[in-house]
Amino acid sequence: MKIFLWALIVAVVSLSFTACGDSPEKFVNEVVDSGIKCETHEYDKAKCDELAVEFRARNHNFSEDEQRRIQKQVVEKFFIELKKLNDKNAKEGPTL
Repeated sequence: MKIFLWALIVAVVSLSFTACGDSPEKFVNEVVDSGIKCETHEYDKAKCDELAVEFRARNHNFSEDEQRRIQKQVVEKFFIELKKLNDKNAKEGPTL
């Protein structure tokens, strides 16, 4: 029973250090993935606007320092992923 309580306490404490269970890495990945889908028009404008509002709200759950790091990581990763996608599409060539 003590081990179970200890594990539960550790889980609660670790979750309290993240924003509602969000890790910065998970948040960055979700923002980038959604951003790519918006950029490639896989999502319509309404969905992209909805996601932007959601991500802004979730971003405020992080500390200011984490927000700055997240913003930097999102920008870097977004352009890396977009370049990969563009390179992949260029290799595949035009489709008829």
